[in-house]
Amino acid sequence: MLVKMYWMVWAVTAIAAMLVFLTGNFTLMMATVFGFIAFGLVFMGMIGVLPTMVSHPERPKPVVIPATAPVLNANPPVPNEAFGVLKSA
Repeated sequence: MLVKMYWMVWAVTAIAAMLVFLTGNFTLMMATVFGFIAFGLVFMGMIGVLPTMVSHPERPKPVVIPATAPVLNANPPVPNEAFGVLKSA
């Protein structure tokens, strides 16, 4: 949709330039004005394309969460009467 509007703005600008030329009013000042308009349209076209060029169209892969965490210490702590639970370094 935006591309069609962009080309339509170019077409309207070109038709306006032709009408100005055919009426005999296309002076150096008018050429400068149409040059600035053309520069703005080219810049607008580049800015319009940038978001699609830098975005990634694919969806991210889903993150798989493991069902259970691995058991690191299968041996329960051994209680001690003097110090509570014995722990190794």
